[in-house]
Amino acid sequence: MIFRKRIVVADNERALLFRDRQLEAVLTAGVHQFWDFGNRLKVRLFDITATEITQKDVKVLLRNKASLCKEHYTVISTDENEVALIHVDGQFTDLIKPQSEKWFWNTAAKVEVKRINVTEQVEVSVKDMNVLAKAAKASVLSKGLVIKEVVNQQVGLLFIDGQLQRVLKAGKYGFWNFNQSVDVAVVETRAQTMEVAGQEILTKDKVSLRVNLSATFKVTDAVTAVTELANHNDFLYNALQLALRKAIGTQVLDALLADKEAIDTFVRGFVAKKVADFGLTLIEVGVKDIILPGEMKTILNQVVEAEKAAKANIIKRREETAATRSLLNTAKLMDQSDTLRRLKELETLEKVADKVNNITVFGGLEGLTKDNIKLNV
Repeated sequence: MIFRKRIVVADNERALLFRDRQLEAVLTAGVHQFWDFGNRLKVRLFDITATEITQKDVKVLLRNKASLCKEHYTVISTDENEVALIHVDGQFTDLIKPQSEKWFWNTAAKVEVKRINVTEQVEVSVKDMNVLAKAAKASVLSKGLVIKEVVNQQVGLLFIDGQLQRVLKAGKYGFWNFNQSVDVAVVETRAQTMEVAGQEILTKDKVSLRVNLSATFKVTDAVTAVTELANHNDFLYNALQLALRKAIGTQVLDALLADKEAIDTFVRGFVAKKVADFGLTLIEVGVKDIILPGEMKTILNQVVEAEKAAKANIIKRREETAATRSLLNTAKLMDQSDTLRRLKELETLEKVADKVNNITVFGGLEGLTKDNIKLNV
């Protein structure tokens, strides 16, 4: 019929029927017919597969015509301290933040709402945390959900609005961060190393040294270390730096080079007591390098060379003295014994004979043993 308008709405659709630009009805799935004189009817179709109503103008229309349309939609809203987890047919779909609302078409889909007061229940249950972490919109929740994992040998400190609330052991935690400031500080309690490198320090006798120091420490009281210090690593570094300067600045170069372990002992004793009051334990301190300026290296090398030369000279003189003393003792014995003196002469003759070509002997064997000997080389 020419004045009849036929409207077909699919199973996954809803239709808004307008007459003279005024909302007249919400149409569900099926075939609908209306009288339409002068082409006054208009239809707007919506896909309700996702169930949520996102168009702002549609929300306004439905709200203004609530008496006509309320059976076709549901509004889920939250107060200022509440969040709502939305599940559609058992699957998590979205999170409604505090003082917010979401609209849904009433369909065969089952919409479930879980409301949580975020001020009374700050911690997120493990089940909800796993659901939220895996959700497609997890990035949207980054400002409203704090998730932290504390591993073995670590301690977590929960702060809410700047106040320490709990100490967290190893595990995975989630906290609502709506309408409050939630922060979890994770503190390492295993032994750690710290390097104090490249320190330019003057000794008591005005020699400039560059020193590298290494330290090992542990956080033994995480609560004190975090609440009493703005940054416990910076605090320890400054304490080591100052102690190192004090240890070197009060000693002359020769004393430092002679006993480097004295620096370690001083620094450890000075710093350990200072940091113990702030939950830190200093385990070990050691000077890795003491680097001298170039000209000082040259001077020290010359000093060492002179010392070694002096020691060598002393040893040489000592040996010469011992040799002279031995020679004197031999001479005294030879003066006392003609036979010993004659044996010495024959020993000398044997040594000389190896180096001559001809030997002339006068007087036979007796001359050889008693008279002078003529050597022709």
